[in-house]
Amino acid sequence: MLFLRLLAKLPFPVLYFISDTLFIVIFYMASYRRKVVFENLSRAFPDRTPQQIKQLSRKFYRNLTDIIVETLKLLSITPEELRRRVAIKNLAVLNHFLSREQTVVVMTSHQCNWEWILVRCALDMTAIADGIYKPLTNPFFEKIMRSIRTRFNTHLVPAQQLPRSLVSRKNIPRAIALVADQIAAPESAYWTDFLNQDTAFFAGGAKIAVSQQLPIVFVEMKRISRGFYEINLSLLAEPPYQASKMTGLIEKYVRTAEKSILQNPADWLWSHRRWKHSRKTTLVTDVTQS
Repeated sequence: MLFLRLLAKLPFPVLYFISDTLFIVIFYMASYRRKVVFENLSRAFPDRTPQQIKQLSRKFYRNLTDIIVETLKLLSITPEELRRRVAIKNLAVLNHFLSREQTVVVMTSHQCNWEWILVRCALDMTAIADGIYKPLTNPFFEKIMRSIRTRFNTHLVPAQQLPRSLVSRKNIPRAIALVADQIAAPESAYWTDFLNQDTAFFAGGAKIAVSQQLPIVFVEMKRISRGFYEINLSLLAEPPYQASKMTGLIEKYVRTAEKSILQNPADWLWSHRRWKHSRKTTLVTDVTQS
């Protein structure tokens, strides 16, 4: 842990040199999940040639190694430096509700440096953020990631404890933040077309919004240059909702996230096995009854 904290104190130029070296190792030597990345990209963009897919995958790996060192840097980065590197547009969309002591569901995707998104927004939010996450199985790395994610006004809630948290923290105005494009269990998922593939999505964010009648804000991140980003917040939906409209809320998130990804595909997380599940013929996709 001490070694990583010392490493995090290195200036950005040195960290990006490490990133360049790491890129060579995982792309050319270790071939980290190259088959998964190539298959995911090929299915998402069937009109592109193998050479174009290879170029896109190469850009993805360059961005991925930058994300690794940038995430580590969160152990030491100052609020001023983080604000300088990540500009926020329309944070007022979120603070409009928080300042009125209203909880908001915040949904984003694995676009650009998703680890910087909540930490950066939390610096200038008018209430605390509850980051919903899946704990890592390795205790050492779990401790590191908790240190990173809780530096600035952020409270972490393990996904399995979310139902209890919704009850115990009901009267605390906050942003309930979810990276909502992760792999979902097929038996309880909402299925839809996403990036040219049949895809399972969590219904959790929409369920929370409908059950507690909360607004939903979408957070998009764009890469401006190496180490510099722009965050844009937009209102995805606002109550009142009916339970029958829940799938419409999920669909709206999916289409918004997909549009953002297609604008800058190399910035999305293509290395995870997003499509390892397939829809069963007996699966009911109407999550409003679950």
